[in-house]
Amino acid sequence: MKYEFDFGAVLKLGDWAANLDDDTDFIDYWYNLSLSGTKHDIESNPMNKINAFHWTRWKEDFEEFVDGYNIVPGEGFSSREREWFAMYTQYLVYAFQLSSSYLAGHYGKETYRGIMAEWYKYHTFGVDQFAENIVSKQGLPPGAAVVRLGM
Repeated sequence: MKYEFDFGAVLKLGDWAANLDDDTDFIDYWYNLSLSGTKHDIESNPMNKINAFHWTRWKEDFEEFVDGYNIVPGEGFSSREREWFAMYTQYLVYAFQLSSSYLAGHYGKETYRGIMAEWYKYHTFGVDQFAENIVSKQGLPPGAAVVRLGM
């Protein structure tokens, strides 16, 4: 499957993350979202990107109707950190041409924690430099095709 870059979807995911409650365990939430059928549908079905005018439908699908995620209390980080994390982890999908569920399964929740812990460094990186840094620290996932996004 080819993962076509969709800036609208990236912005919606960033907005979704930014608007989560501050007392939600953000890493657990986004990790489980990445593994979910909801996130798979967003990435693999162009109609799901178009039909979700806003992120609230996706959130409802994930939390209630489709995947039934139970929110875990914990560290929510700032809205800017959450937004950045959601957008940049989605850029990895496009850069590596692998689904978010594959990437989350390969890298694991602790890698997500490490990325967020170094947000202060990463937020100044362009997308390509961010992907290169992840590869240098965590390795290239099997089957990845490194695509430069030019951002």
